[in-house]
Amino acid sequence: MNNLGYSEMEQKVIDVLKQQYGKTFEAMEETEVQSKIDASKKLYESSVKAFRNNQSANNYNMLITSMIALQYWNQKKIKTFLISEDF
Repeated sequence: MNNLGYSEMEQKVIDVLKQQYGKTFEAMEETEVQSKIDASKKLYESSVKAFRNNQSANNYNMLITSMIALQYWNQKKIKTFLISEDF
């Protein structure tokens, strides 16, 4: 485990997400983030079902991976445009 308490597998998933999409505070387009959230929710729901039916190591790892992905995308910042006028 690393100093944050993640297992080696969990850290690898986090590192891949950060490498491909940046840190959570690095903003992306809202539509892309929402699309990733929707996909992560589907993966999570199917992983929960699979783990309930069979508590194998593979299903456990998929469940952990899906939880990390869902957490990452729900924390990901989105680009926002503020419209303000000086009065």
